[in-house]
This record gives sequence, C-alpha cells and structure tokens, in this order.
Amino acid sequence: MMSVSPVPMRFTMTRGDATRRGGITVLMAFVLPMLALLAAFCINLAQMQLVKTELAIATDAAARAGGRAFSEEQTVEAAKEAARLTAAMNEVAGEPYQLNTNDGANEFEFGVSAQADGRTGRFQFTKVPTGDVSANMVAVSSVRVTGKRTGESLMGPVPFIFPNTFSISDFRPVTSAVAMQVDRDISLVLDRSGSMDWKTYDWPDGSDPWAEDSLIAAEDEGIVDLEWRYRNGQPDYIRRVSYNRGYDEEDLYDYAWEEFFGLGPAPNTPWEDLVMAVDAFLQVLDQTPQNEQVSIASYNSHGSLDCWLLDDFDAVRATVARLGPSGSTGIGNGMTSGATSFTHQNARPYASKTMVVMTDGIHNYGTAPNTIARNLMSSENLNIQTVTFGSGANQATMQEVAVTGLGKHYHADSGDELVEAFEEIANNLPTILTD
Repeated sequence: MMSVSPVPMRFTMTRGDATRRGGITVLMAFVLPMLALLAAFCINLAQMQLVKTELAIATDAAARAGGRAFSEEQTVEAAKEAARLTAAMNEVAGEPYQLNTNDGANEFEFGVSAQADGRTGRFQFTKVPTGDVSANMVAVSSVRVTGKRTGESLMGPVPFIFPNTFSISDFRPVTSAVAMQVDRDISLVLDRSGSMDWKTYDWPDGSDPWAEDSLIAAEDEGIVDLEWRYRNGQPDYIRRVSYNRGYDEEDLYDYAWEEFFGLGPAPNTPWEDLVMAVDAFLQVLDQTPQNEQVSIASYNSHGSLDCWLLDDFDAVRATVARLGPSGSTGIGNGMTSGATSFTHQNARPYASKTMVVMTDGIHNYGTAPNTIARNLMSSENLNIQTVTFGSGANQATMQEVAVTGLGKHYHADSGDELVEAFEEIANNLPTILTD
C-alpha cells in the first residue's frame, strides 16, 4: 500500500487583499467617532428629558404651595415664600431648584384664570400686576410659576454631560404651572318666616286624621277631648274637638300619621328640612381641598346677620339650631343682611363671594329681592344662587334673582330634594386646581 504524505499549502497575500484590509481600517476610523458622537447625543438627550421632568415637578409643587399659602395667609409675601421653599425641596440637575420670586424675574406671578367662553375649553391665565394684588385693588384666583434654567435664571443653563456635542454645550429648559385656587366666602340667607313651620301631610286614601275612629284613639292618648252629640241616650256624632293642654293640631296629625295609620315618621316642617340641608351643605364643604368660610343670615319680616363668616362649621350649625320660624317673608331684607358679612373683617379680600338665598314662599315685606340683587351686583363682585322649596314658593322671581346674580336657580319639592340642591350647590362652587 502506498502512503501519501500531506503537502503543505501556502497562501500568498495579494495586493488586492492588502487594499481591502486597509479599507476596513479607514472605515472603522470613520465609524467609531460617529458611534461615540451618537452615544454622547443619546446620553445628552436622556439628560434633557430627565431635567425637564425634574423642572416640571419642582414648578408644579411650587405653584401648588404658593396657591395654597395665598389662600390661607392672604398675603403676597406668604405665597412667594411658600413657593420658593417648596421649589428648593426639589432637585433639578442635581441641585435644589432656586425660584426667583422677585417681580421683575416673572417667575412667580398672580393673575386670573378663566375659560374663553366662560364655560368650556382650556383655562387662560391673565397676569395681574403684583403691586395691584398687594394693594387689594383686584381679586385674583391663580398663581403662575415659570420654572427656568436659562441664562437669566438664578441657576443658569444646564451643562450637558458631554458638552460641545454638535457644538452645543448646554440646554435651557422652561416650563410653567398655574395653580387656580378658588376659595369662597359664602353667605347662606335662610327663610325663617312663619310658613317654614307649617307641615304638609299628604294623606293617602283612607287615612283621615278627622275620622271618628282616629279621633277616639287620639282621645285615648290624651291628645284631644271629644264632645259628643247624643241621640236617644247614645253617642251620635262628634260635635266638637278640643285639644288638651300642651297639644295642638300638629300633635293630632303626627299621632294619626305615625301611630294610628302607621305611615312611618311624620313629615318634617320646612324648617327642619332646611336645617338638614344646611348640615349636608357643610359636610360637602368639609371634604373640599379649598378653605371656605360660611356666614348665616336669616329673615322673616326683617333680616338679621346671625353669624359672621366662619370656617368653624360646628359654630355655623349651632347658629342655625338657635333660629326658629315666625313672621312674614322679607327676602330682600335677608339678602341685605347677608351681604354685610362680605364687609366684615373676617371676609377675605382675595376670596370669591357667593350668596345662597333660600325661600319657601312669596316675598311680601320690604324691598323686593330682584331689586336687591341688581343693587348688589352693581356694587359687589358677587355670585347669587337661589333655592325655592315647595309649591308655595315664587320660582319666577327667584329665577330672576339667580340670573341677575350670574348664578343658578334650584327648586325642591321635598326635604330630600332640598338636601340634594344644597349638596349640588356646594359641589358646584368653583374649586379648580390647574397645572
């Protein structure tokens, strides 16, 4: 058998191979710097996004803090300081953010926010000179914070991690936030005329409190005393009903409703329903983030301011509990009394003013409520809401008052509907925070 020895192979580098190897070297020399430049660009871009987010967070927090402080303290200085301190609690590009609250810097501004048509769309901020705000010359509803890392800001522009990429060494983000804090001073004007003490019993068929068997049962309970007409020595019919000491017709009706006919709890008086509605109103305000104050005015023939604007709602409830119905219906007199709360020292110069006027009847004493509404709107920056209760209320007049007062009219036919109306008013008071 023959054996074959392997023949070693030889490779020879040609001129073409050397040329290709040199081309790859040149290509890498060109591509690697481009890759490095692209990597630097991506890192700088990520840095920009991070810093913009940090600046937005700091700006938003400063606006919220400034708006809240302005609401609570009612001073320009308190609002500025709260915004400045809150901004410094947030880092932007690794440093506590420094907000310039000097008026000339335009980084902290006061103004008014409103929708273009008053109903829909984005809120537009209109700046008000800080000097006018300090002098109580105008009411404002918003603060705007403009966060900057520019050449004019206290911290200057943000240097890139990789400066001079594409010949740019820094970037200058700007963002803004508007905090619209609508606090309200609210005057509740309550009807305490005599009709507010009249119950309405909607007796079902077959349920008559004046039926003989019902009256006999009421006599057994000691509520009434019956005088009978006799025929042939036997009781024939009841000729007269008199109430025993301490009882009246309402007691007879309540007994018949609850006990004799078993119709459930007797109806409330309109005043009792109103007390529950006011309590529901205050419960809603307790849950809002804003700081509302409420005063109580009431009226019968004459109006009275029963408590000044307070943020202690238990004290407001106690005031209502001390009142009671009697007399005629002087709605305009009540509105005049309610308006005086807005001139008291408790009234806040920057708070919006709302009057809620409730009645169950027809104005019959003093100046008409629509006349008072026109007078108030000509001299006060005010919003008037109206509530009518029951079939005896003059809805047309109170609708006119609401239109004049740039508010809304609500009508309730039952105690539950009255509570719902007051809750809706409380929920619909403008309490908007925009960023």
